[in-house]
Amino acid sequence: MSTPRVTFVLVSYGGRDMLVSCLRALAEHTPQPHRVVVVDSASPDGTGEWLERNLTGATVLRLPENLGFGVGCNLGVRHADTEFVCFLNADIEVTAGWLAPLLAFLDATPAAAAVAPVLLNEDGTVQEAGSLIGGDGWCRAYDEPAERLFAREVDYASAACLLVRRSAFFAVGGFASDYEIAYFEDVDLALLLARAGHQTWVLPSTAVRHLRHGSSSSARAEELMRLNHAHFTARWGDWLDGRPPVVGLDEEPHRRWALRDAPAPYRVLLIDDRVPQADRGRGDPRTMAVVDAWRDGDPRARVTFYAASPERAEEYAPALQARGIEVVWGVPDAAAWSRERAGQFDVVCVFRPHNFGALGTVIAEHQPQAVLVYDSEALFHRRPAQHFETAGTAEERRGFAAEGKRLREQEVHAFTWADVAVCVSEEEAAWARRVAPGTAVHVACYPAKVPDSVPGREGRRDVVFFGGFDGQPRTPNEFAALELVNGVLPGLRERHPDLRVRVVGADPSPAILALDGDVVRVVGKVPDPQPVLASALLHVVPMRYGAGVKIKFVDSMAAGLPFVTTPVGGEGLHLGWTAPHLIGRSTAEIVELCDRLLRDAPLWTDIQAELLAVCRAHFSAERFAEEMRGVLVDCAIAPV
Repeated sequence: MSTPRVTFVLVSYGGRDMLVSCLRALAEHTPQPHRVVVVDSASPDGTGEWLERNLTGATVLRLPENLGFGVGCNLGVRHADTEFVCFLNADIEVTAGWLAPLLAFLDATPAAAAVAPVLLNEDGTVQEAGSLIGGDGWCRAYDEPAERLFAREVDYASAACLLVRRSAFFAVGGFASDYEIAYFEDVDLALLLARAGHQTWVLPSTAVRHLRHGSSSSARAEELMRLNHAHFTARWGDWLDGRPPVVGLDEEPHRRWALRDAPAPYRVLLIDDRVPQADRGRGDPRTMAVVDAWRDGDPRARVTFYAASPERAEEYAPALQARGIEVVWGVPDAAAWSRERAGQFDVVCVFRPHNFGALGTVIAEHQPQAVLVYDSEALFHRRPAQHFETAGTAEERRGFAAEGKRLREQEVHAFTWADVAVCVSEEEAAWARRVAPGTAVHVACYPAKVPDSVPGREGRRDVVFFGGFDGQPRTPNEFAALELVNGVLPGLRERHPDLRVRVVGADPSPAILALDGDVVRVVGKVPDPQPVLASALLHVVPMRYGAGVKIKFVDSMAAGLPFVTTPVGGEGLHLGWTAPHLIGRSTAEIVELCDRLLRDAPLWTDIQAELLAVCRAHFSAERFAEEMRGVLVDCAIAPV
């Protein structure tokens, strides 16, 4: 049997049945090796005697008088020899799998000394996910609905269920012994830990039930609370100074968010279409990389991601929330939401022109202190002109022209509104600097990981198409895939009769699904495109519409896979001498380029080597991180 890492410390004062129930659930739902210490504070109902006679496999300590929760816990910890101690109230009911996430978090987060699960009411609703400490010394449970919770550093978490590093507990002297028998000792402990440079966190990925069956009468509880509150405010007055009070918090809701985010070194609001769906393409992998960069600038930073659409939010939000990112979606009134959080954010970053038009100015109005960032993702005003060739009438052409003019004006407004802007290519950044000379413009494209070993030409087969489809008709990727199969492929198969095509991408539209057969295999969504790209011989996307850098081609570069596309597809890719071999302006030219790469093995190999070099130079994770650090610095944030 492995050595226990955790000792559970419980302090009892009466309530034998409740304590037995707690210990039974603990044994049932805690498969990890552990020890148990129960400290009985002179229970008047014989609980101490019963424990001494009946509790096996645990240490029972009996006090001659009730010295209180803090003193009892300190005594229990002195009988522990494990790396962690977990304080547990008798009215806590643990559930299956509750402990593993807490241990894993402390193992992965050296700066954290304590972590707690979410406390649930008996009906399963959230009772407390950490608490807020007001400047008046009173505390308020943070009790947002479960789907809105996210891992976060907190002012304090209740010692009703709290996992603590034993070394950190001893280093700060444990629970202060000068409080009355209950209340505020755990608040005091969290501040002692924070003063020593440690953090306390709450994880929404794990929860326990808190039945709140205390042993004191409500009158006695109120008396103890007020006595200890007076002592707490006298002891921590300097720390409390300047914080908004908890009393009246419901009438001034912006104070609630200010208190919640007080431990964070900076607070960032990111606004985009939807919660990033990085495994579905459509530019979302880059969005996720940008979110990561803001989060990783300082792990303690508060990053709030506001999704204008609720699309798949319940599916994709939990992964972000587990990493400490607040995710907001389904907001019926953006202005009211922003007004309630007035003054909350240090940075407001808006992605894409339509989100700027709908939300940027409205939200920034209530955040006058914030640095404003516009992340363009692409120059959208160029796209309508690309559709001219599909227009059948003069009216349609006028419509495209009007839409291009509207988008251009919107993008000029966005770049000039921003203090800092981010583009995905130097070409787009040059345009932004011309129209907004007062804005600091950065280029941060997309981080691709080049494997240590990239397969050569031998063993590769097939042409692959890679790109998400949204399940909708008439998207740019649907046009491109249909052009490949119906326009390019017939000419190629005349010269390469055995050639097959794999179509890879999330949510294929009906027209794409209809392509599936012996020659064309519609693969759909894959967990990771890299193995598919690393096994293909050529990546072909004859796209006619789009703007910005197409990250599908950056992924192709990282996999060592040459591609053939159009001038639209090749924008911003630093192709250099390879461009004439990879960029075709017509279907016939694309056929010729593909044919040559399929036949000319030395050329294919030379292009693979050059694309890998370009990827490492311009699209590496290190390059992206360096570019995003520059963005943070211009936002007055010093990245850790």
